[in-house]
Amino acid sequence: MATNSITNESPEAWHVLICGLALDGDYFELGEGITIRRLPNALSVFDLAAAGAVGFREWAVLEPLVSTANAEIVSPLSVVKTPGYDALNKCWLVSALLVIRGYAKHFCPAVSAYSWTLVAGRSQQQDEDLPKFNGSLLDYHLSILVPAQMKDQPLSYGEAQWISRHLCQFNQLAASHERFRFALEASVDWRYAKDPRAAISRLWAGIESLFGISTELVFRLSLFGSSELAPRGPERLAAFKRIKVAYGVRSKAVHGEPIATDKLVAGMNNAFDILRSLILNCVIRGSVPTEDDLYRELLC
Repeated sequence: MATNSITNESPEAWHVLICGLALDGDYFELGEGITIRRLPNALSVFDLAAAGAVGFREWAVLEPLVSTANAEIVSPLSVVKTPGYDALNKCWLVSALLVIRGYAKHFCPAVSAYSWTLVAGRSQQQDEDLPKFNGSLLDYHLSILVPAQMKDQPLSYGEAQWISRHLCQFNQLAASHERFRFALEASVDWRYAKDPRAAISRLWAGIESLFGISTELVFRLSLFGSSELAPRGPERLAAFKRIKVAYGVRSKAVHGEPIATDKLVAGMNNAFDILRSLILNCVIRGSVPTEDDLYRELLC
């Protein structure tokens, strides 16, 4: 997360603006003191200009996104635990967890030391001016690649409860395990790739990172991946074949070989589904499987 404009002043909490995420409620608790809440008023370019007048220098960059900005993640500094991510980067963790749970259309373009509810609707209010702005742009993108497996329904109370149950171990796993963190970053930032070929390359880098494999890639990735994603029997055999085919698309994509656009898009969607399913397994388990764990699942 880029935070070049954030000052040294320590706020009580960071408030990360969300674009493109519908909520099935006004307010959800997500664990570790973090909440997600709907903005009660629509955000306008005039509201952003008001924030610009008190220090938000990049406010105009957000103008194309105002119609989709509808919520914020709030992360207080008072409940930060170690080992783990700091308050601001916990917001990124929540966003990443939403992506791998299927809410892959949203992104978080900016952060503020005070709530975006103070900014939204400001242009129609006659009360006192906004306090000095302390914040910055974060992940700013005008377009993203959207997977076919994306959820269309709003974030529900049940989904918020799932995140709350798993956020602590997710935080510790991301903060302490380099291969998992690399895979997690790949599961989020592939959406910003310029085309499906680049996205496929990034997604498979994340998959390979989780297993730490450097030899016999196709066979071992298919073998280990299927043992993680499906029970023994016909389902695992089908998963093995699916992963092997998906890796074949990856090879053609990254080496620039001719391949139909629909097959590229399908390969991108398959790679994302494989990666997010593997990451979710790690989150539920609370660890990244070792090579011995994988062989034990295969042979014992």
